[in-house]
Amino acid sequence: MGKCFQILFIILLLSGIQKTFAQDLKTDVGTNKELDSVRKKLDGGKDSVVFTAKYIRFTKLSLSKDSIVLLPLDTSTVNIQNYSPLLQPLHPTINNGNMGLAARPLLYEPSKRIGFDVGFHSFDYYALTPEDIIYYQARTPFTSLYFISAGQKEQLFRAIHTQNIKKNWNVGLNFNRADSRGFYSRQRGDNLNVAVFSWYQSPNKRYNMWASAIFNTMRGYENGSTQKTNIFNDDYTKISRDAEPVRLSDARNLYRKNTLFLKQTYYVGRIDSTSSQMSSALPTNKITYTLEYNNDSYDFYKTDADTSHVLPPGINSNTYTNDSTHVQHLKNEFIYSFFLRSKNSAVIKNELKIDAGIRHEYFKHQFMGIKSDGNNYEQSSFVYQNVTILGNAGYRFSSNVDFNLNLQQILQGENAGDYLYEAKSKILLSKAIGRIELGAYTQNQSPAAIYNYYHGNHYQWNYQDFKNTKVSNLSFNYVNDRIGLNAGAKYFLTSNYLYFALDNSAGYNSILPKQEGTDISLIRIDLQKKWRFGRFGLENYIAYQKTDNEVLRTPEFYTYNSLYFENTFFKVLKANFGFDVRYNSEYANYYYSPATSQFYIDTNNATVLSSKPIVDVFFKANLKRANIFVKYDFINQGLFQKGYYTVNRYPMQDALLKFGVTWNFYD
Repeated sequence: MGKCFQILFIILLLSGIQKTFAQDLKTDVGTNKELDSVRKKLDGGKDSVVFTAKYIRFTKLSLSKDSIVLLPLDTSTVNIQNYSPLLQPLHPTINNGNMGLAARPLLYEPSKRIGFDVGFHSFDYYALTPEDIIYYQARTPFTSLYFISAGQKEQLFRAIHTQNIKKNWNVGLNFNRADSRGFYSRQRGDNLNVAVFSWYQSPNKRYNMWASAIFNTMRGYENGSTQKTNIFNDDYTKISRDAEPVRLSDARNLYRKNTLFLKQTYYVGRIDSTSSQMSSALPTNKITYTLEYNNDSYDFYKTDADTSHVLPPGINSNTYTNDSTHVQHLKNEFIYSFFLRSKNSAVIKNELKIDAGIRHEYFKHQFMGIKSDGNNYEQSSFVYQNVTILGNAGYRFSSNVDFNLNLQQILQGENAGDYLYEAKSKILLSKAIGRIELGAYTQNQSPAAIYNYYHGNHYQWNYQDFKNTKVSNLSFNYVNDRIGLNAGAKYFLTSNYLYFALDNSAGYNSILPKQEGTDISLIRIDLQKKWRFGRFGLENYIAYQKTDNEVLRTPEFYTYNSLYFENTFFKVLKANFGFDVRYNSEYANYYYSPATSQFYIDTNNATVLSSKPIVDVFFKANLKRANIFVKYDFINQGLFQKGYYTVNRYPMQDALLKFGVTWNFYD
């Protein structure tokens, strides 16, 4: 997006806002004659309709597991200032400086993947997946435009368009473009996501089809970090950020993740219904078939000489590197579900649900790395297959108590023996007292492919004999929506934990995959509370973690707090002004390896980075179809700290002013 486009977009946007604001102000605070004139015009039109968000409903794959749950559009300004996937209040990250670059969770959040895993996840935050796609029922064409600008440092544009081509058939398009250039040389993340999607429902509501084609391109420029490690110290001579020397001048990671997805469901037998507004049809028998094809590539490219020794010397060339990993994945999944429940009941109770299914997966895993002669690359290729049985049992005693048991077990194939067993229960005590949520799971996961085998120009290891990683978890949550309280505790027991660690045995900077031989225990306590004091609002989130093994790098304490003032100006402008504060306690941090896009630790030298609160100030407002915000990140820079790190040697962004707007069109 060029500068001219930005200026034109903002001019048109502000002109539209000014026009809308003037119209609303004139109508609401002017004479009743003006208001009556508008009403008369609307009432007098025989076929005219004023479309609003209530004409649009949506669902996601996660909301269609049993029956289809339709939700209204969220047109509020809640959390719009935290648009970056790296700055979500409940899921903070560490990263290489700005949006679009490699990142990983700050808190301990083990994945629940089983089976084959390629092992490249540092750019997952920026990818669209089939589970992220929103499917619509639109009585009128719906378009949503989302634009973020922070000068030349960060820009984001998102567009969604969807419409029903028939009453029961919807199609749509997602377009996301993000370009974050950061303050330092080659500190740039460049992402593009395009998705085409469709939802078809038969007139009798028995058959549903969800389809999507998703194309992700995630490009992270790698500068190897700054050469100086003390740029925020008082005795360091300050120079321009973009003039600060970096350790790599021409390197980047390029990830492509392309997906074709098709899910079909058919309701067999009797279809029940309730008075609930959330569901229009409740099946008694359901058949589900899912077909998914993924074509992913992970490439590291470098053409400069590594004079700062960010990476080990190249095995073939110390200047040129073009490592590539390619994975093709085909999944077929069939599930049969049946429900036993009382007929013609306005409230669902004594409902038994059983799911039984099977999943077949095919993987082709290819490496292209070290040159074996002057012209050709050494290429390795592996083919895997897995057959997984799927089971789920749920029982709803009443609308207040339910219990669910989920089972996934790989019976045959490369990852035979992997499993995930999970149990959940919700108990509603009363609307005033709240509810209790209990959970437990145990997981047995094969090592990701990158731990067992990797061939590149800078790193290579062969057929490591690592054991499966096992995770056991118990969780308890108390939720009271009436007073805005969510408090809980989780316990994790992790065996055979896998990680990357610095290895200097060869006499140069290198990393190797490692496995921890002893069990790791971690307890985590979360507290989330929302307060109201007249027009003031306060939101607090606190997470406390304690582990018995320093190999698991995570802070003991993290908190996010938001204090704001709400008011409606001129009866139409709903505004919100406040500030957000983030803080985590000091801990031994991670380093980062550009060639493998992996975070690693130094077991012999645990560097602890300074940590102080980060304060952001924001103003956000809602005006009819538009949501607007202005935000100043890191406003306390210079007060007790000149800058900060979340990953060793990679400085975070300086204070930055940002502007954002979301505009919805319903016709």
